[in-house]
Amino acid sequence: MGAVTSRIKLAVAGLGAVAQSVHLPLIARRWDLFELAAVCDLSPSLRNELGAQYGVPAAQRYADVDHMVAESGVDGVVLLTSGSHGAAALSAIQAGVPVFCEKPLAFTIDEAQRLAAAERAFGRPALLLAYMKEYDDAVHRMRERLADVHGVRAVEVCVLHPTGESQLEFANLRPVPDDVDAGSVEAISAQRSALLDQALGTDASERLRRLYADVVLGSLVHDTSLLRALFGGFTHIDDARAWPDDVFPPSVEVTGELSGAVPARMSWHYLPDYPAYRETLVVHHATGSLQVTFGTPYVLNAETRLDIVESADGGELRSTFVSTGESFENELVDFHRMVTAGTRPRAGISHGMADIATSLQIIRALADRYGEKVTT
Repeated sequence: MGAVTSRIKLAVAGLGAVAQSVHLPLIARRWDLFELAAVCDLSPSLRNELGAQYGVPAAQRYADVDHMVAESGVDGVVLLTSGSHGAAALSAIQAGVPVFCEKPLAFTIDEAQRLAAAERAFGRPALLLAYMKEYDDAVHRMRERLADVHGVRAVEVCVLHPTGESQLEFANLRPVPDDVDAGSVEAISAQRSALLDQALGTDASERLRRLYADVVLGSLVHDTSLLRALFGGFTHIDDARAWPDDVFPPSVEVTGELSGAVPARMSWHYLPDYPAYRETLVVHHATGSLQVTFGTPYVLNAETRLDIVESADGGELRSTFVSTGESFENELVDFHRMVTAGTRPRAGISHGMADIATSLQIIRALADRYGEKVTT
């Protein structure tokens, strides 16, 4: 986890499921590195109840991210709000406050370019993009193994995704609040719509817009980023399809080619009644296979498995590495290093921009298949 240095004051914006089940408990667990100094949410009940639970003074509970950044005196802000984080991250960086940013970074390349310009003016790394799978110890072990692998023939990712509610039953989350100001909801919806117009054009169907924002950037981007971290990412997308037509979220399949002319396939299946979340990444190469299996992401310190099959003395050797380290905690520790020592994070603005570009390629392939046009 790295050496303990100074504690830093954190603000958390967005107090929904991922904050309640993961980030707030981990910030409290890592009292040696962090002090939770401010919280922000559109819901007065959430920010007051959770603020009180985690010892945040009433004066440090905000309804607006910009006001929190400007007034709270924090050393870093954790952005866990829904949708694009481009505007909030830009405001924080321009105010001199480093950002821990949940996916997606943004909806458009323009947003990411503005963030990159702000980071250059900042003079050191200003944003950690929180792809927790890149911080998994089993993924790190796979990356080490891949350095010695030759003749990769295929890479396959498969995600089996039950409802978020079923994944989070254990967490005893607070009820969804009903005290959010209607005007704020309308403003957020209008901002989302305007950004999707910029990303896809005004003629894109509502289904295509939702696929881009809620599936391709909202979930599948974790696997896009994982393939980028391990292989350098897609050099091009060959095809994408989504089915069935009368279900949302649907299944989505993407095929393309990674660096080194390696074929890759990503399959994402939303299955409300599936018994448990399951995600696998498999690499088949000339002399064996590597497979990482992830479990439910919201259960802290759940195991991740790396299964290795390789040839040995004319036979087959199988071995397994099991990680119980917490990837969400690892990325928070990396953020601490970024803030205190200027260490560059594993994923930042440039990586997020690359993933937006790949996501746009995917949505264009979906549009082509279904006779739609993405005009940007």
